[in-house]
Amino acid sequence: MRAAALLRTVLPLGAAAMLHARAQGAEVPPTAAASAPAVVQLPTVTIGAGSGTEGFRSPPQHAYAIDADTLGQQPATGLADVLAQHLPGVALTHEQGNALQPTLHFNGFAASPLLGTPQGLSVFQDGVRVNEPFGDVVNWDLIPTEALRSIHLVPITDPVFGLNTLGGAVLLRTQDGRSAPGGAVGVEFGSFGRTTEHARYGSHAGDWSAFFAVRNQHDSGFVPYTASSSRNLFAKLTRRDAGNDFDLSYTFAQSHLAGSQTLPLEWMNTPTVVYTAPDHIDNQLNFLNLGDTQVLGAHWQLAARLSLRNSDQSGFNSNVNGNYDGSPPTLANPVANNVQNALHQQSRGLNLALHNTSPLAGRPNSASLGLSIEAQQVQYTQLQQAATFTAQRYTLGTGPFDQAPVDLGVRNHDRGVYLTDRLAAAPWLDVAAGARYERARVDLTDHLGGALGGHHSYSRFNPSVGLDLHPIPKASYYLRYAQGMRVPMAVELTCASPAAPCTLPNVLVADPELQPVIARTTQAGAVWRLGALRVHAEYTHTRLNNAIEFISLANMTQGYFTNIPQELLRTLTLDLTTGSERWLWSVSVSRTLATYESAFLQPSPSNSTTDPSGSIQVRPGDRLPNIPKWSLTLQTQYQPSERLLLHTTVLAYSARYAQGDENNQDRRGTVPGYAIVNLGAQYTLDSHWRLDLSVHNLFNRVYTDFGQLGVNEFTAPNRTFSPDPASWQNTQFVAPGAPRGLWLGVRYAWS
Repeated sequence: MRAAALLRTVLPLGAAAMLHARAQGAEVPPTAAASAPAVVQLPTVTIGAGSGTEGFRSPPQHAYAIDADTLGQQPATGLADVLAQHLPGVALTHEQGNALQPTLHFNGFAASPLLGTPQGLSVFQDGVRVNEPFGDVVNWDLIPTEALRSIHLVPITDPVFGLNTLGGAVLLRTQDGRSAPGGAVGVEFGSFGRTTEHARYGSHAGDWSAFFAVRNQHDSGFVPYTASSSRNLFAKLTRRDAGNDFDLSYTFAQSHLAGSQTLPLEWMNTPTVVYTAPDHIDNQLNFLNLGDTQVLGAHWQLAARLSLRNSDQSGFNSNVNGNYDGSPPTLANPVANNVQNALHQQSRGLNLALHNTSPLAGRPNSASLGLSIEAQQVQYTQLQQAATFTAQRYTLGTGPFDQAPVDLGVRNHDRGVYLTDRLAAAPWLDVAAGARYERARVDLTDHLGGALGGHHSYSRFNPSVGLDLHPIPKASYYLRYAQGMRVPMAVELTCASPAAPCTLPNVLVADPELQPVIARTTQAGAVWRLGALRVHAEYTHTRLNNAIEFISLANMTQGYFTNIPQELLRTLTLDLTTGSERWLWSVSVSRTLATYESAFLQPSPSNSTTDPSGSIQVRPGDRLPNIPKWSLTLQTQYQPSERLLLHTTVLAYSARYAQGDENNQDRRGTVPGYAIVNLGAQYTLDSHWRLDLSVHNLFNRVYTDFGQLGVNEFTAPNRTFSPDPASWQNTQFVAPGAPRGLWLGVRYAWS
């Protein structure tokens, strides 16, 4: 873009990556920028050539973005870590104690790989939604990080992106042989036995280009029994000629993820231990994505995208039997259970979009009409066995895998029609509008003849409207309103009975109705350029009706989904960025107030304020659990020479309430806030070789990023299992953060 070139002119040492990443999309549209003086301008968000990738559903003008330069500087961490370090208002929690299984939170909404987490963000890879069909979860380990070209975060409910876009959408766009010519290979190694090997190569000839990327990572973990690995492969073939863009890509991913569970608060003097083990998940993905964009005339384009996505998951979970009565253990009354489950998910999708750029009343206008069709099939099976514990809290099976069988078939059908239009009504004013009509159906079949079968249908029309004002080149203002919908997923519908709670991801029991979640969002913001300082302020107000929450019971593994009548999420974000010849810095501060707006009774037997029935009274104004009120990200980047680049990131979060403390009154108090410092250095040896050093949690802070109330059954000497339920203790369970880690990387690149 022209703005990127200007940035690199002002910052000749190449240290513009961080500023470009945070500034992209947050400044004056071209209609106003055309008359601007030759100062550093911040670019608008565009998908670029081949915008049919997203079905012409471009992010709004002030969406946040991360470009390829910044992605190329990432340390030995995963994609979610990159988002948390570079985008305002993003925080991570690690309920499983595994770096490859984080839950990403943005403005109080979540994208998580864990069943039971209320999902509120959509994630797209090259225009295809990759939230999984069974629970709308996002498996971050299955995304080809090495192949990514850019990331855009749509920071608002936007109906044109379809179901589950309650709090926003993450748009991932991959490289091709023309955007990333040449090749690179590299290795990274360091703490916790973590090693990463990666390679990519791109080439083009005439109209055709090809791109290939692979990544392999192994991590022994900082806790016993948590060794994990992931590997993925991405290949893409493209053709670009006058009037036609064609792309065909294939993603393969495979992972083994072992978790450590949360720990009783009293055990935080030894945070590198497990509660019970083993717990692991194995994932495998095959994903085929075919797209074609055709120019039909001077102002007309037609885009089509066809996708086929197959994912398989198998899991093994060790659980305490919360119903154990203290008598001598038997197969029917064991102290523990092991659970095996298998999940096969298949998604087929088609998206058609017609785009027109004909002027309207003599003013520039861009309009799109799209149709999306998606059919999904899910097969979920599960078996359970009685087990006992070793002195190390490792389970050993004592019986066959023949208990609590589940054999569930699911078919999801989603049909959506969307319309978008953006009109430059005046040189200083853009008007945008959009809408989507959605029809969704969830059909459940219990192959064992039980109570899981059922049929559920949902439909709704969701509108959006927005104004962008740019009265002077150095100032821009915007106002938006939008509605969105999330329908209950199969895993929620089959686990929605308070009288018969289920064990996630296990033991589904019934099929009661749940209502769809409706989001109504208003957003206002402004961007100013004050000399070398860019200021971006944004306020987002989202009201949720019938929010779906998972209610945990005392033993934490059991619970059920239910609708909460009203929730309110309000976020105010201030993002500041500036730079000089050698220095860049940015700071983002977000205040998110997520509250219940309805009074209700909730089972929470481990809460210290529970009534005789085991319930707590939640009142309007009580805060939602595990959402910090304040978050801060501070980044600095210094380039003392042409070869050396130094960067620092400070991540800080305020206290939060634990799950189960929805009335905010448990005597144990909140999960404390924390701050960690990450360092990095990049040294370029020559035109081919580069060294990377990254340090996580420089000061080795002991911290926790997630809390949940529950019962500690390991109260016997040496933290072994107590066979006397009367000795079990209600407590707060927390997820320890990773200790200090250091990684060194070596990279060789050629063009």
